[in-house]
Amino acid sequence: MNAWIGTVIALAALVLSAITAYVQHRNRKREVLEAQVTAYFHRTSDFAKIKLPDGSIRQAGYHLVIWNHGPAPAERVGIVVKDTEGGGVVELADSPPEEFPIARLDKDGRYPVPWLPVASAHRGARRFTVHLSWHDGNGEQERLLPLRRGQTNL
Repeated sequence: MNAWIGTVIALAALVLSAITAYVQHRNRKREVLEAQVTAYFHRTSDFAKIKLPDGSIRQAGYHLVIWNHGPAPAERVGIVVKDTEGGGVVELADSPPEEFPIARLDKDGRYPVPWLPVASAHRGARRFTVHLSWHDGNGEQERLLPLRRGQTNL
């Protein structure tokens, strides 16, 4: 009887070890395939002069930067920015509609977009919600970020 109990305990320990090894392997594999996309405002030290598609020149004090800080590339990176104070979608002057989704954003890749809202209602706003979407080795991913920009004098 004691030998049988010892065998059952050893078998249970072996099964538990195998399950633990499988779970750890699966988690490492998911981490390696994961893109970690985020967005942030980058304040330029001097106002950047941006030539818009219509030929006019405007100054941008901020860039909205999309950053993949994960170990894997992100594909089909899309972004929608909403003004939490005004509620509408923010259209950026130097970002034509066909610019997004970005085909590929590699590991540690950054994609700066000059912060030049088209509608004057969004120019004074400071709080925004950014909806990011992308595809990585783990499938379709989404992230919703609250952002706040500082005050600038234009």
